[in-house]
Amino acid sequence: MKTSSRKRLLVSSVAMLLVAMLALGTATYAWFTSSTAVYADGISIRTTKASKLEISKSDGKWGNHVDYGVSKIMYPISSANGTAWFKADAAKDTEFTAKAGTFASQTDLGDYVIKNQLNVRNNGEQPVENVKIKFTFPSNSDYLRVALVETSGIGASVSDTGTFATSIYDNNGTPYQAVSAATPTFTEISPKTTTEITVGSGTLTKGQAKYYNLYIWFEGQDEQCIDTNAGQTLGSWQFEVTGDTVKETN
Repeated sequence: MKTSSRKRLLVSSVAMLLVAMLALGTATYAWFTSSTAVYADGISIRTTKASKLEISKSDGKWGNHVDYGVSKIMYPISSANGTAWFKADAAKDTEFTAKAGTFASQTDLGDYVIKNQLNVRNNGEQPVENVKIKFTFPSNSDYLRVALVETSGIGASVSDTGTFATSIYDNNGTPYQAVSAATPTFTEISPKTTTEITVGSGTLTKGQAKYYNLYIWFEGQDEQCIDTNAGQTLGSWQFEVTGDTVKETN
């Protein structure tokens, strides 16, 4: 009787294993597989040097330090203009190529894009020169993208004065085909590799501010967006805003 029970238990266990293996074998790979995700944690921005520069995010609260408090998993996505975003399923787990017919618009960006603002203001009496936003890409950021698009003010309703496609940065500058429509349609993007961005003309006069929409995402159309590179992390990634206060002359 005990032997019979053990046989039934063994058969049941083998059957469950086969079901699990079948499920793995028929799973649809998310773009570019469901494991291609990262944690974005503790992104912050601060000012440096003895100037009167202040910074803010989309809440409009000015100070010398901004913490975005981001801690979440992110999945690959693609956009050519920062307004329309698209996801897809992978054709294979070893390739970044998307499976035909799987491109779809993604309007809820919560698990895909960090979107906020990075605004810079001179709160002093003297002009501040050489105003720059500086950052360094994490060493494992194969398919990470950052866009800083100049805009007209703070809030969701303000209009961009810069162009998303020409405001994108990554760690190697390799051109890629960003998705611009689910048909699909593609637009070639040539990201910049510099990690030192001049704010406006480089000089902020008394009370002058410059406003930027900040986007951070993992680009599904990057050729490095494959399973073997999955699990990247941003960690405590920092931006710095620097400038030199113009000395008052007698």
